[in-house]
Amino acid sequence: MVSPSPGPEPLYRNIARVVVTREEIDRRVRELGQAIAAAPTEELTIIAVLTGALIFLADLIRRIPLPLRIEVVSIRSYPGTATRSQGPQLLSDLPLDLAGRDVLLLDDILDSGRTLDRLRGEIEALRPRSLRTCVLLRKDRPDLPDRTEADFVGFDVPDEFLVGYGLDYDNCYRNLPEICVLREHAGQECGAGGQAGEGGS
Repeated sequence: MVSPSPGPEPLYRNIARVVVTREEIDRRVRELGQAIAAAPTEELTIIAVLTGALIFLADLIRRIPLPLRIEVVSIRSYPGTATRSQGPQLLSDLPLDLAGRDVLLLDDILDSGRTLDRLRGEIEALRPRSLRTCVLLRKDRPDLPDRTEADFVGFDVPDEFLVGYGLDYDNCYRNLPEICVLREHAGQECGAGGQAGEGGS
């Protein structure tokens, strides 16, 4: 693990340490784009899970030299200040015109695997030609030996609560450019100590 990056206060005041640096993210996103584009397809439909995968999506699509369609679906697995997945709650509908399409399901983090399981089943019911999954982070969860796996994985990370690069704590810290561990007992502070918003991905 690396030390916290020097950053503007109060953005880093509740950060314990940086797990993945912005340079590592940039390099790995480029590699993922190349790997995804290597599969035989003329057009790719990406379904991104909001809101955690938003920044990952924006960076990744610029690394995929293919015609793309982009769809989003809203799921809440970490409501409010929860630091362990509470199970996926679907907040929006999937696009219905997926039959015969090559689909990539994109999420920020693979924790319990329940979000990928649920979305994969619902997408498969819409009869795409192919379905692959990609996550930026995969948590080390030896307690879940039968957890579903993703086809593309950015980084393996420790089983700690992570923020930054789209990941949030009570809808805060998404704008950190690195993947970071939140300081224990960070409380309701949102960087500057303001009132945290509701929600989470």
